[in-house]
Amino acid sequence: MKIAVLFGGTSTEHEISLRTGTFISKTLSSMGHSVKPILISRDGRWVIPKEYRPEFPEGNSKNPEEYLKEFEELHSTNAGAFSSLDCDVVFLGLHGTSGEDGSMQGFLKVLGIPFTGSDVKASALAMDKIRANRLFQLAGMSVAPFWELRKKEYSENPTLVENFGLEYPLFLKPVEGGSSFHTFRIEGPEDLRHRLPEFFDAEEHAILQKFLKGTEVSCGVWEKKEGSRKILEALPPTEIIPGGEFFDVESKYKPGLSQEITPARLPEKVISKIQEESILAHKTLGCEGYSRTDFIVVGEIPFVLETNTLPGMTETSLIPQQAKAAGIPIQTLYQSLIDQALERAGKIPVR
Repeated sequence: MKIAVLFGGTSTEHEISLRTGTFISKTLSSMGHSVKPILISRDGRWVIPKEYRPEFPEGNSKNPEEYLKEFEELHSTNAGAFSSLDCDVVFLGLHGTSGEDGSMQGFLKVLGIPFTGSDVKASALAMDKIRANRLFQLAGMSVAPFWELRKKEYSENPTLVENFGLEYPLFLKPVEGGSSFHTFRIEGPEDLRHRLPEFFDAEEHAILQKFLKGTEVSCGVWEKKEGSRKILEALPPTEIIPGGEFFDVESKYKPGLSQEITPARLPEKVISKIQEESILAHKTLGCEGYSRTDFIVVGEIPFVLETNTLPGMTETSLIPQQAKAAGIPIQTLYQSLIDQALERAGKIPVR
């Protein structure tokens, strides 16, 4: 098949997406598909190769500007020429806002191009931590206490949060965003007063959520086919031991700073509960294809944190780790995502 891989993007997770897109492209190419990697620059420019040729700059230490320049040198490009996509399906390797929040999904849907992963509504809901947490609560899942604060409200009344009844310590996080960018642990009221101006320099919408001490766990879900039936299967969850005080950006992406143990070292009944809740989160948001849900396990209770509809797909990411632990070749998982995308668009998967 002819598969276009979208990666890069305008979010804070641009550099992580570069790695995801490279891994996805090389895996799809090894499966025999024709792959066209399409790089979206940090300022939103589309670099569309004329040919199906998955070539990438060498080395992982380049900054986005160097990467963009070398990628353009490697490919004869049709910048911005959407008609040149000419593909059977788009495999999404984007992360964060504008790639994972439903906007790209809506754009591709208007163009009539099949794409992997969740549709518009589920993508938007999962990206919005406030709305997702409210839906998780309605579904009967355990959620840590949380509060919502917008930049405009804070600017008009900086003392507003004093009336929230906050429980410290807590985490200050963007409502939309991932990979722990602009995420801070807050120890008390003075710490919060100091941190909020810096936070709102970069973000518009905050969630403040009570810190829970426990075991951090993440669990993937994928849609597999058995005959004519589709079955949601939870993968073995991963236990995460952060290198710092929490699983921040550096702990996630700097080798050796954190430990990721798959399957998690938890009692079997707790593992089963995490897997059940991961499937419930997937269904509650209306996700499709695959998802990954993060938890903090306190005692034997998993508290849901968030669901990712386009989880990381580098060689060291959690979903590939979990698929390997379950004995599922990553190629099988990828092919299921492609088939799901084509079936949703009313097209018959090609074998």
